[in-house]
Amino acid sequence: MAKLFDQSERIVPTWLEVSRHLLNCPQKEAQNLVLEISNPTFVTAAERPVLIAVDKAIRAHNPNLSLATVMATIFPQHLYNKYGRPGLYDAHRKVIDRAGKNGWGTYAGRMMRRQSKDGKEEINPLETIIQKLSKNASTEAKQSFSSTYELGTTDIEEDFQDVEVGAELPIYSAACDANRPYGGPCLSHISFKLVGRTTLNMTAIYRSHYYCTRALGNLLGLSQLLSFVAKETGVNVGTLTCVSTHAKLDTSAWGGMAAAKTILA
Repeated sequence: MAKLFDQSERIVPTWLEVSRHLLNCPQKEAQNLVLEISNPTFVTAAERPVLIAVDKAIRAHNPNLSLATVMATIFPQHLYNKYGRPGLYDAHRKVIDRAGKNGWGTYAGRMMRRQSKDGKEEINPLETIIQKLSKNASTEAKQSFSSTYELGTTDIEEDFQDVEVGAELPIYSAACDANRPYGGPCLSHISFKLVGRTTLNMTAIYRSHYYCTRALGNLLGLSQLLSFVAKETGVNVGTLTCVSTHAKLDTSAWGGMAAAKTILA
């Protein structure tokens, strides 16, 4: 049965509420948790110690991972701040190309850079969505569509292999993802909804969501993505909804239950 978390309007208290719920679940995991965050871009001064504590716990057990790196896999805010749009796209491409091929890349890379089926054309799905939203949000448009802005983070040609049997399709790639400890990509789909030509809502669906190592950074990165699209479209930021179809409190990533209980107290 799905469980809704909508009592806190900001990211940090919502994440804390869900994590505390998982702490009391069998095996520290649950299915179909729905997070409704009405003010996703605001973090209070009182909430910042939580961000610091989570970041410190992540870094202590995985020096190559941090809240910032998790956020950047969804939206590279630092590149947007420096280059704006459309400079962001080329800057991100150069960063990824310098890093070399890493299996399935970042979610941001998949949102901004896809190949046509014949391999001759490069497509930018994120830019396409912004252009569609801008057109529909305009008061000059005769008709405005609210629900035609879907952003897939999977790729049929890359993620779906005909040798795969019994896996989630087309999310999972045996060739690219089998040796990954978390079997990425975990972010399945993003949907934007235009409300009254003035407000933009966003829904993100995760097939697997790890609340110690990833979820807080994921939510912050999603809020930055929503803010970017809303700003470039010329509308207001609305509600961020996140559906964790399978959620797990991976306490070992922080050093065990004692550390988790301290952070979530």
